[in-house]
Amino acid sequence: MISRRELLKLAAVGTIALTLVPGTLGEALAAPKDMSLEEALKEHLGATLSDLKESDLIHIKAPTIAESGANVPVQISANVPVDQVEALYIFADANFNPWVTTVEFSPLNGEVFFATRIKLAKTSKVRAVLKMKDGTLLAAAKEVKVTVGGCG
Repeated sequence: MISRRELLKLAAVGTIALTLVPGTLGEALAAPKDMSLEEALKEHLGATLSDLKESDLIHIKAPTIAESGANVPVQISANVPVDQVEALYIFADANFNPWVTTVEFSPLNGEVFFATRIKLAKTSKVRAVLKMKDGTLLAAAKEVKVTVGGCG
């Protein structure tokens, strides 16, 4: 059992520590910084929107209108051999942080297919980007209208 004196010592040490390191605590408690789609593409792919090659080989299945942005089903498939694909990146253009997820593929997957549920802050394009093993970036997008946001 901890004595009252030990508790006060621990509280004093904690207070001093928080006083000496205010920047770290402030950064940890701060709200995440909004990021643009271009910044997210640069961070995750090292590319810009103009570097993406629009492709009809990628298919995005998502609702045209989502009543709630808190739980939007999305399926992505592609008519390309899975052994030529390095990874799939999903972005939601209007979210505070547009990057949603990255999925790596191997020939054991059998095909390029991924299904998930995502949050959308507001009406936005959902963008799928396939990074091919030769470095090519294939992309497709579908707009999903959101009647009630899910990220706020």
